[in-house]
Amino acid sequence: MRILVKLGAPLSQVVGENKVVVEMPAGATVADLLHELGRRYPDFEAGLKGKGLRPPLDRALYTLFLNTRPLSFERAAETPLRDGDRLSLFLPVAGG
Repeated sequence: MRILVKLGAPLSQVVGENKVVVEMPAGATVADLLHELGRRYPDFEAGLKGKGLRPPLDRALYTLFLNTRPLSFERAAETPLRDGDRLSLFLPVAGG
């Protein structure tokens, strides 16, 4: 299966890519995909934990989206992927 992954800043800067296509085996979950990203990009986990952000923003958690729908990290292991899915990781944005 081909999955498109979009990474928002600063995670994209830490990893060195803002988009990547990942081939995953049939039956893979979102957690499997996150694990694969961590294997490919050594700073991926550190980026998810705030590397590249200045305090106090370094404690902000990325928001995970699967095909534009929010997905909690807690549900990643039980959420199957399908060919053509899009996974996005962005910092939450507030404005007004």
